Amino acid sequence: MDCASFEDLISEYLDCSMARPERRIFCEHLLACRPCHQLFNDVREAIDTCHDLKVSQMHEIAVFTEVEQKIINATTVGEMLSCRALDALISDYFDGVFESSGETIFAEHFDVCDGCRRLVDGVRESIDEQEAMEVPDDLYDRIFAATVGARR
Repeated sequence: MDCASFEDLISEYLDCSMARPERRIFCEHLLACRPCHQLFNDVREAIDTCHDLKVSQMHEIAVFTEVEQKIINATTVGEMLSCRALDALISDYFDGVFESSGETIFAEHFDVCDGCRRLVDGVRESIDEQEAMEVPDDLYDRIFAATVGARR
């Protein structure tokens, strides 16, 4: 088998749709030809990566669907998101899990509910705030003594 024929048959081999005699010839070439072996590994790795990406995207879609369903379950037709539902979903809101429709529901609630608006503004301020903390001089020594030093 020459390298061009090998290259044409990689997908068929990986799909397990190759006839047995041809598969044997393919495998012999795979073992004997270093460049074709490298190409085969590259193609297989690319296919595996695409599969992993698809699984990851499916997971993200499931998360978005779950959050959207939580919002729908927390509201009824024509009714705004309740304060209790907003409180339960606030971490998803700050993590950016919502799509634009979910953000719209939150914004509509903030327009009429001062308490929730203040809550979210407070959380946003605490996230944005970069407060410097003073570390006691002996803190590192105490951590070292409590962990590594205690094992000796």
